[in-house]
Formats: sequence, C-alpha cells, structure tokens
Amino acid sequence: MSSSERNKEMISIMINICTRVVTLVFMIATLFILLFSEDKNIRWSITDIWGVLSIGIVSGAGFGIFYIKKNMSNKLLLLLKAIYFLMINAVLFFVALKLGWMKKDWPSVALMEVMFIIVYFLVNTLVYLLDFNEAKKINEKLKSRKKTTQE
Repeated sequence: MSSSERNKEMISIMINICTRVVTLVFMIATLFILLFSEDKNIRWSITDIWGVLSIGIVSGAGFGIFYIKKNMSNKLLLLLKAIYFLMINAVLFFVALKLGWMKKDWPSVALMEVMFIIVYFLVNTLVYLLDFNEAKKINEKLKSRKKTTQE
C-alpha cells in the first residue's frame, strides 16, 4: 500500500470515528435525558453542539496515533490504546466542566465517566465489526480469485 493510499485510509477512518463519536454522544445524551432527567425539554445550545463536535474531532484526530507504525507489538498497541483513552477522557472532562455538563462532585463525575465508557466501547465495537467485515470480504475475494486461477 502506498503512502498516499495509507494516508487516505487513515483520514477516512478518522472521519468515520469522529462521525460515530458525535452521533453516539448525541444519542446517549438524549436517551439519558429521556430516561433520567426530570426536565424533558432540555435543549442543546450552540456551545453544547460545538463541545460534542470538538470531542468527536479529537477522537478522530487522536486515532492517528495508531498509524505511527505499521506493525506494532501488542505492548505498544496496548500503550497507544491507553494513551488514546486517557486523551479523549481528558478532553471530555475539560469540555464537560467548561460547558457545565457536570458538577465537580463524585456522582456527576462517575455518571459522566460511565457515559464516556459506553460511547468509547460502542465506537470501538463498531470499528472492530467494520474492520472484521472488510477483512472477511477481502478474504472471500482472494478465495474466489484463487479458485479462478486454479481452474
């Protein structure tokens, strides 16, 4: 794979992650409001929308750390995943405190962390499933080509 193709793939994945993060944040926040909030008429302000977008952008851009090296050891991959998790978590807490999405008390922090972990888990699961399906399609194409060349 050429450098240009690799860069295009990386940018595509980063945009996809950004999109998934933003979508899932809005979905989970909306579900939380519907299920747990007494005020069902909560509205998103433009600063809230920019806050969610900034979390999505950092999530997508931060994923670029996984393209530092082609073949990474399991230790390096685990380290990068931890750095990525902590980086996104730090941005979330900064934005959440700045925009007043949470209070500076343990229940509020714990609830924000639970919602963050749910979104993080769902995005990673979607990325894994899409990569798995892509690999499956490629393997099927390779098998069909192999059969064709053997006949």
